[in-house]
Amino acid sequence: MTDFVHLHLHTEYSLLDGACKIDNLIDYCKNNGVDTVCITDHGNMYGTLHFAEKAAIAGIKYIIGCEFYLTKDMYKHEGNTAEHLILLAKNKAGYKNLVQLDSMAFVDGFYYKAKIDYNVLREHSEGVICLSACLAGGIPRRLLNGDYEGAREMALNLKDIFGEDFYIEIQRHHFPEEEAVMGQMAQLAAELGIKLLATVDSHYTDQGDKQAHESLLCLQTKKTLLEEHWTFSGDGYYIHTSEEMEVLFHDLPEALDNTLDVADKCDVVVPLGDINMPHFEVPQPFQTPEEYFEYLCSNGFKKRFAGTPKLKDPEYLKRYSYEMNMIRQMGFVSYFLIVQDYCNYARDHDIYV
Repeated sequence: MTDFVHLHLHTEYSLLDGACKIDNLIDYCKNNGVDTVCITDHGNMYGTLHFAEKAAIAGIKYIIGCEFYLTKDMYKHEGNTAEHLILLAKNKAGYKNLVQLDSMAFVDGFYYKAKIDYNVLREHSEGVICLSACLAGGIPRRLLNGDYEGAREMALNLKDIFGEDFYIEIQRHHFPEEEAVMGQMAQLAAELGIKLLATVDSHYTDQGDKQAHESLLCLQTKKTLLEEHWTFSGDGYYIHTSEEMEVLFHDLPEALDNTLDVADKCDVVVPLGDINMPHFEVPQPFQTPEEYFEYLCSNGFKKRFAGTPKLKDPEYLKRYSYEMNMIRQMGFVSYFLIVQDYCNYARDHDIYV
């Protein structure tokens, strides 16, 4: 029996595309003896904390990933032409880089989709494992267009960036376009010394969820099930058992073994329950953010209620004390100081807030 780890999996956070709910995913893992699970949602990491928390409670090892949209230049608006590329966090540095890439994709690269390019990919490659993705990935897309040299060049480029942490995915969903290029993917991997990785493009948990997923696609494309509508070609877009994967990839056992190697490489623990507020530099003579915060609020209270009975009203003083203590207790002092700082700056410079 060959063990196997799913390294290409879309949850409900692949919006209107993934029908695999995280809670159900973790239940599936517990009920089927799966001890490692990974998520790679389309273009976002929205589900990371939800996923990490549920997996940690269940005692299941989790791998954080994302299927990014890669383009030549993320700052240029050239239509919806980006290609898929899967990135997994191998360690703490890799997790930080994934978070940074995802933020940059939305802030700097958003046009139709949140995108990144090769420049930022290279800059943020430390601690990251790269997979070639599904048929919408750059390498299979070039092969499908008959551009073997272009696919080879892209594979070499990604190998140069990620070294032994770049893998070529092999998928078998039984439709002509995929079957036309997967043999060439294996050939390319052998030619360039890149390891193969067996994956399933999982978009729902059980085989019986296929129609629920199809309904999501209809919502996405504004169609009904009764109309002619887009659906995935082929079959098998569910979470497979190790036994099913052994049958599906009986001729490529090393591609299954390599999923275990990737899982072993990944060791990320997402900090849960931490409050990660930026530090606020307080002016002299104050020593701590709390001390400066107390000073500003006290002065503000006196300024607002000077000359009125409210200044010494027990109810107002009680509410003031309650709010101050709550902000300290929640660890939000620096947050409030930062917000008041940029709001005051904006007002002083005639910038609308």
